[in-house]
Amino acid sequence: MTGVESRNAGCPVKWCDETGTHAVHRKYLASVPGAIRGAGLVGVNLAQRKQPRASVCVELTVTTPWASTAGHLFAAASVPEIAAALTEAAERATELDAARHRNGE
Repeated sequence: MTGVESRNAGCPVKWCDETGTHAVHRKYLASVPGAIRGAGLVGVNLAQRKQPRASVCVELTVTTPWASTAGHLFAAASVPEIAAALTEAAERATELDAARHRNGE
């Protein structure tokens, strides 16, 4: 196989979106604007390291125009708790911001 062909070769793992040689299988699910000024994205993916008996995880990635992409793999069992904490934080931030505006700050 030539270099160009191997770079474009599909992965035999059916759910993986990666092509060519890769160390992590990845299924891209969403890219959500996450920055206040619209300059960054939060990616949500399924990911699995190419190691024997590796678990499929949830991966969050963060991109900004001024730094390289950072990512973290979470065990699937911990994600509902993380989602609940993010939802609670968003609700509290919205309430605090609304109160600040009511008080003329």
